[in-house]
Amino acid sequence: MVSKALVSKLAGFSSCEVADALIKLKLPHGGYLPGIDMYSPQFMSGQTSICGPAFTVQMVDQRDTNAPKPPTHFVDAAEPESVMLISTPPTTRSAIWGGLMTARAQSLGVRGVVLDGRCRDLGEHRASAFPVFARGHSILGQSPFTRPSQLQIPLEIADPSVPMGADGKSAFPPVTVYPGDLLLADVDGVVSVPQDLVEQVVEHATHGRAVDGLCMQDLRAGHAIQATFAERRGKAKH
Repeated sequence: MVSKALVSKLAGFSSCEVADALIKLKLPHGGYLPGIDMYSPQFMSGQTSICGPAFTVQMVDQRDTNAPKPPTHFVDAAEPESVMLISTPPTTRSAIWGGLMTARAQSLGVRGVVLDGRCRDLGEHRASAFPVFARGHSILGQSPFTRPSQLQIPLEIADPSVPMGADGKSAFPPVTVYPGDLLLADVDGVVSVPQDLVEQVVEHATHGRAVDGLCMQDLRAGHAIQATFAERRGKAKH
């Protein structure tokens, strides 16, 4: 489990800074969950940023009678200060999160929800100022289309819009999120940080911010990009 102090340090960075750090740590996807954007409290606007351990939920097609069922409602099971991550089959056109779920999650102290699927009841989420990040939006509710299956299992998040390569694999690698991995989401998107890399990510992101600050200073002073990057980033052997 990642300490609260380390979670707080990571929360001070943007999703872009964290993704850059993960790329430097040789994660080919940079932890990026593509195609998932902020829908609440505003649509891709504002200073909202959430960071916390992932509480994972797997949704399945309602017609799947073989998949297990959770012992309790998945929102009731959510942990305080977590960020809920919910996946659903990629062909789903109904929502997997609505206003009533936001009300319960907020009462439990959940920091926000990230949906590999669709949300609805935008007015209710926004009125509650509850952070909702989703792949899309729908007017249809969860029932009778999908149902919750397993809680706190690893979830593989892939962008269904990305074409498959000649080898039968996605052209952009999917991200596997494990329960307890840290999710950071803001106006730019969502990034997942493996628990064992959080400390290194904070270190790299801190250095990257300092370097980019110097680059910004030079560019605003009228320096050329190529010369600035060679001077500032060329020396960044971190």
